[in-house]
Amino acid sequence: MTTEIHHCKECVDLLGEYIEGTLPPDRAQALEDHLSLCPPCITFVRTYKATRKLCRHALVRDMPRELMHSLSSFLAERVPGFSCSESDKSAASVAPAADTAPKKV
Repeated sequence: MTTEIHHCKECVDLLGEYIEGTLPPDRAQALEDHLSLCPPCITFVRTYKATRKLCRHALVRDMPRELMHSLSSFLAERVPGFSCSESDKSAASVAPAADTAPKKV
């Protein structure tokens, strides 16, 4: 039996895991049931998906490879549901640290 979702905030809290496919099946079903009856949440999900897609494409295109690997590894360690490939994790662990010292002009 699934636990019903009574508040839209619950949808927002579950959305990341749902999109990544890591939400337990009973909670995913409860979210889908809520979405079938809540037009504002449906709109939010569509916007969320589109935003993620646009940002990922923009970041991949503009971000230096070392930074992309480092960021992916960082997020995978700290954000539930975020996944990155093993090559991202290994590249991030051997990538040199960025030079953050002030530059003399």
